[in-house]
Amino acid sequence: MPPEIIRQNRSAAVAALLHRLPAAWARALGWLALVWAAAFVLTAPQWIDMARQWWTMSTYQHILFVPPIIVWLVWSRREVLARLNPQAWWPGLVIVAGALAVWLAGSLTSLDLFAQAGAVLILQSATLTLLGPRVGAVLLFPLAFAAFLVPFGEEIVVPLQMLTAEMTIALTHLSGIRAEIDGVFIDTPAGLFEVAEACAGVQFVVAMVTLGVLAAKLGMERWPRRIALLALCVVVPILANGVRAWGTIAIAQVIGIERAGGVDHIIYGWVFFAIVVALVMALAWRWFDRDPQSEALGSAALAEHPLVAAADRLTTRTSTLAPILTALILLIGLWAGLAHASMTPPAPAVPQVEGWAVAETTEARGWQPLGPSASHRLHAVYEDAQGRSVDVYLAAYVGDADPTAGREGAVPPNTAWRLLAPTTAPDAMFGEELLAAGVDRRLAWTSYVSGGWATSSAIGLRLSGLGDRLMLRSEPRWLVILSSTDRPNAPAADALERFYERSGGPAALVAQAQSR
Repeated sequence: MPPEIIRQNRSAAVAALLHRLPAAWARALGWLALVWAAAFVLTAPQWIDMARQWWTMSTYQHILFVPPIIVWLVWSRREVLARLNPQAWWPGLVIVAGALAVWLAGSLTSLDLFAQAGAVLILQSATLTLLGPRVGAVLLFPLAFAAFLVPFGEEIVVPLQMLTAEMTIALTHLSGIRAEIDGVFIDTPAGLFEVAEACAGVQFVVAMVTLGVLAAKLGMERWPRRIALLALCVVVPILANGVRAWGTIAIAQVIGIERAGGVDHIIYGWVFFAIVVALVMALAWRWFDRDPQSEALGSAALAEHPLVAAADRLTTRTSTLAPILTALILLIGLWAGLAHASMTPPAPAVPQVEGWAVAETTEARGWQPLGPSASHRLHAVYEDAQGRSVDVYLAAYVGDADPTAGREGAVPPNTAWRLLAPTTAPDAMFGEELLAAGVDRRLAWTSYVSGGWATSSAIGLRLSGLGDRLMLRSEPRWLVILSSTDRPNAPAADALERFYERSGGPAALVAQAQSR
């Protein structure tokens, strides 16, 4: 069939579908499209960043399947939806305003997870507001499932990395292989292995949770069974990932570390994920107790729930509410644009610390934080009379620049340095032990400073400046890193403790750097 005829047939089919669409639905969907367009314009940076992660990061490539699943879930409810009359629900304005507040807070504080969640929440709440509570009840699961569009899981990489290392060394010892563990490094007769971030197994956990929620809703009616399935979706991938890491070490004892790494790269992809999925589904198969097709028809009962019926009395004209929502979105966008404007602070001066002399200031050392988004950086090396040495790294950030981002900390990416293990540190700081090339060790204490207040919490730092950003004021945020290596008769921890006491801590160092 010629392409021209195929295109004509498709156009005719779409026109026929739109012609059969009831007038009330046509008006409601038209206004909803307008509000969605305004929301996409407002949150475009978040959607672009999310799409980039879906396409380029293996941890989130399963999200590419989420939009088609949502479309299918909505399409499966078309018979139920056809019996309903969409009506705008004015209390939904409060929900949309809350979603905009989440997006604004995340955007102004560089909390990408919050900003991206807010971008999705705006679409979800706008749909509920303009189509009404009865339609919203029928679409409850598709709307809720849209939450999986938000890339999440990076927050648990380090804990899973450490857990995987512990499981791996335990299995290695049980299998009779001599091995020693040092943080995330496992030394065996075949060579030194690193349980890297990519080996934490986060991608399989988040993908399995997404699949588990879908399977539990479509195939199970009882909540205890649903909860059990979700527990399997968390536990089985974690345990299986530990077995995979151990298997790589075990194979390496026979075929060598390089060839074992090649095998691991093959197994660690979709083959491993397919095995995990098959295992979880096999364990849960006997719990499935309903036909997935009946789930869509069952959503009709939600539309008749007494609470939904009571909420449905608070309706208004869509043509009145949609322009208000659009204006609210544009107003928040204007406010956010003004709040993002900022001024660059002056370059910091080298702080003076009693009993410690500045040996050098340098931008090129064996260990050097990158700070690519910092407006100013300062790296000074201090020494005292007893031979102790401490590196002090200060970096100032303004506007959208984020001192808590992955490339900004004590472990410079794309270098030989690795996080060996978390360590203790004074109040308002967190400690990390670093290792490079298997021999160079370094202890680092990190803190964030804003408005004269120091914290070890990334979220605390971001929220601390939210009020200033909302009031269109800009205060620089600072990254402070104290670092040292062991010297003869001068352990790194002792040097850092003494320097911390003499300097007054990270907030005092920043105050000196700004005041001189």
